[in-house]
Amino acid sequence: MARLPYPEPPKQHAKSHPTLNIMKLLSYSTATVEHWAGLGNAQFKHLLLSARHRELVIMLTTSKFNSTYEWTHHTPVSLKAGVTEQQQAALKASAKEKDFFIDRKFDNGAVGFSEKDLILLSFVETIIQQPEVSDELWKSVKGQFSDREIVEIITLQGFYYSFSRLTTVLQCDFDDWAKSKL
Repeated sequence: MARLPYPEPPKQHAKSHPTLNIMKLLSYSTATVEHWAGLGNAQFKHLLLSARHRELVIMLTTSKFNSTYEWTHHTPVSLKAGVTEQQQAALKASAKEKDFFIDRKFDNGAVGFSEKDLILLSFVETIIQQPEVSDELWKSVKGQFSDREIVEIITLQGFYYSFSRLTTVLQCDFDDWAKSKL
């Protein structure tokens, strides 16, 4: 049970699909809820970063911050974007270990991440764990991603950090459609 009651969305915002519980909770912040919704929408429609790399960032972030709500929402989305079940399992395992991707504490032969994927995951894990990125990692990231993509990676990670914390601190309930995925 969520720590705050779910307010009903205003009638003028009624849509043909149900409002997600996380957005209902965000609606308490009337000054920012529409901005969060717009930013979330932009991340699915307007990023230069590929859908697969977007989902790797989201899955790693939600795993590291133990957001079962966001993880469950993105499991089918990430599969559709090309993240395999084995890769999802490795992302999930990373929650229990510091430097999981930085130190490559998994059998990549079984998991099949590309070198570009591993640079991305090491970059995101570094952002999560510490404030600075080494010159060596930065050089690798710059060799694989454009300046725009790098900024998108950082802001995407920050967005899902915030959503992960909202879902865990407020104990956001699963949306009805997601309950069947558990």
